[in-house]
Amino acid sequence: MKFTLKDYQADAVDDVLTNLNDAREDYHRPRPRLSAFSLSAVTGAGKTVMAAAVIEALFVGNDDFNFPPDPGAVVLWFTSDPSLNEQTRHRILQATEEIPYSRLVAIGNTFAGDRLEPGHVYFLNSQKLASRSLLVRGGTLADAENMLIAPDRRANTFWDVLRNTIEDPALTLYVILDEAHRGMKRPNRNERVEKSTIVRQLVNGEAGAPPVPIVLGISATVERFNQAMTDSSGRTLLPNVVVDPARVQESGLLKDDIRLDFPAETGTFDTVLLRRGVRRIRESTQHWADYHGAQVTTEDPVVPLLVVQVPNTPSDQMLLDALQAIVQEWPELSDSNIAHVFGEHSDLVVGRHVVGYISPEHVQQRTVVRVLLAKDAISTGWDCPRAEVLVSYRPAQDDTHITQLLGRMVRTPLARRIPGDDRLNSVECILPFFDRSTARKSC
Repeated sequence: MKFTLKDYQADAVDDVLTNLNDAREDYHRPRPRLSAFSLSAVTGAGKTVMAAAVIEALFVGNDDFNFPPDPGAVVLWFTSDPSLNEQTRHRILQATEEIPYSRLVAIGNTFAGDRLEPGHVYFLNSQKLASRSLLVRGGTLADAENMLIAPDRRANTFWDVLRNTIEDPALTLYVILDEAHRGMKRPNRNERVEKSTIVRQLVNGEAGAPPVPIVLGISATVERFNQAMTDSSGRTLLPNVVVDPARVQESGLLKDDIRLDFPAETGTFDTVLLRRGVRRIRESTQHWADYHGAQVTTEDPVVPLLVVQVPNTPSDQMLLDALQAIVQEWPELSDSNIAHVFGEHSDLVVGRHVVGYISPEHVQQRTVVRVLLAKDAISTGWDCPRAEVLVSYRPAQDDTHITQLLGRMVRTPLARRIPGDDRLNSVECILPFFDRSTARKSC
């Protein structure tokens, strides 16, 4: 590993590897047994770094953990978000010295082969397993004209590839479900069943593929995953690995103070609250500038970010009012300092403003962006420690959703506590439409 694991991370990796060793032995018995367990840690604890250490040990072993390599190890990393997969690929590459980029493979529609190869990490998202996806239904002649390898020219759908991998006695398939709470909730009458159950289909077997042998669910909120695995028949539940939040807090990776503001509801949109958020981010900017000005350091300066979360279908007038309030309160900003992560993936033209699209995984590095407009893209899998102020105009009552969202705001930008200025160790969230008791409990 390129990174030195913190004590709590090393302990968690040790526990995970112990489980995986037991799961591997159980699966290769004369009568194979399927296994599942979870790794839960608060957002910001470094779950991807811990996972990278686990994967590296699977492939090459680790003497510190007394863990031998598995020469037949194949890792399938599954999530609901393709941008999150790309972010994870990059972070694993940053963290490990033993896994080259060529072995971190994103599975796309042109994926070919009859099985997954050992020593590789394959990244797959739920859209690729939807019934209309070329990866599982094959392609048409029209599709083939635009593809390097047409699905209808290969013998296998992805379900075939999965079955061949699982049934190969020389291989051990380890499935890691990132943000494991997603896709585990039973659908209600108003939800599409397919979207809610794709991950269950992967785990339990679908279209002729058998159930996957070993499942590790990773999330800050694993209750839904744990319940789904409990409900899954014929699967052995190994001890779940739980990282103590107090140890993460002591490490300095999380901010000390989460300031929650629940203004009285005054309507669907109130620019007064937004102006308050702009003032807070400007104050934070000055505090960080003062801190860095007093230091002799090679660290990149922290450039704090304001996140404005809007409803799924904001009106043009709402967006225009928001932008006008922002630039009136912060006149030094230009359109280049404001971006969005809406699902449209294209620039927004709002009045005289042009707000550019940015992929969520690039927000942390693009420090020219000072204000980010978002819908639901920041509630899970989003990594941006410089986000210091959140103004949300979305209602929220679900404990899992609130925990995931607020968890995105509590990481320390420098991965350590800053002495002498409490403001640099805090985050502010203005939440007029959140359930107050649930939000306070989640913190």
